[in-house]
Amino acid sequence: MTDPKPSMGELAKKLNVSKTTISFILNGKAKEKRISESLVERVLAEAANQGYRPNQFAQSLRTGRTNIIGLMVEDISNPFYASIAKLIEEKVYQNGYKIVYCSTENDVARGKDFLTMFSTLSVDGCIIAPTQGMEQEIRDMLDKGKSVVLFDRYFGNDGTDAVMVDNQGGMYQAVEHLAARGAKNIGLIALALGDPEKEDRIIGFKKAIADHGLATHVFPMPFKDGYEHYLEDIREILSQNKLDAVVFGTNYLGIAGLEVINESGLSIPGDIAMISFDDHDLFRIHRPGITVIAQPIEAIAQVAIDTLMSKLRNPALMKKAAEVITLPTSLIVRAST
Repeated sequence: MTDPKPSMGELAKKLNVSKTTISFILNGKAKEKRISESLVERVLAEAANQGYRPNQFAQSLRTGRTNIIGLMVEDISNPFYASIAKLIEEKVYQNGYKIVYCSTENDVARGKDFLTMFSTLSVDGCIIAPTQGMEQEIRDMLDKGKSVVLFDRYFGNDGTDAVMVDNQGGMYQAVEHLAARGAKNIGLIALALGDPEKEDRIIGFKKAIADHGLATHVFPMPFKDGYEHYLEDIREILSQNKLDAVVFGTNYLGIAGLEVINESGLSIPGDIAMISFDDHDLFRIHRPGITVIAQPIEAIAQVAIDTLMSKLRNPALMKKAAEVITLPTSLIVRAST
């Protein structure tokens, strides 16, 4: 059986130093309290030798900070969210924070449970890709003084800063690209979590289609857990509609579409041209390569972290008007178009 770790009081007794002085040193206030460097070195050396670890809960009670950030995404296994989570975790750590993250699977009850968990853990702030139905819970966090930054989705002008990409512009550019190459019947298979008429990617697609005088073919999809659950829907869409091009609204819809197109014996781009929103390793290595509307993953992570850290360092910023920061997408043209 290992020996229990010493308490701050035990360290003070062993070193014949007051517990208050030990506390100042271990909490980084030695210089402020004019404690000699030699004593600081002696205390830190003994603390390390004895395996002392400060009680994080007790520290948070004293400072009001836990140095923990909550990160909530739709699906951590999705390459888009996984890449952002990895970058955010690295950047959070560089700023002296730890991170706890979770996936909602687009389930509002699950998302609310995780927000409760964040509150229980007293996280200092949150970066959230929200699910519809969580609006009130997020407003409650803001009312309690928590710093919150949304990304990928937001609920309109509700006082929450958000980092978005130009979904409408990216989709418009995709249609423009296909139309310039002679496509006449372009279909969109895209996620619609609520009203399809309010989904930016669908709005951008429809505007571009109308501007080019083409027929509208939009097929909104509900959220499903895993790309394989979309295969049958896409088979039906492609078999019943004479499309010469198709745009997929997410990378997992694009992967499902690619599987259906390949198994159907259709050639890309001879029989049908293809574009997907979100890049993916598969789209780069597939032959022909798949044209994509790429999101700036590094920039999304950096802006989300910078926005949250600014709030944590300067609480007065909590009172300023919420800002929606919109980042540009980029069309990466490959052989599929």
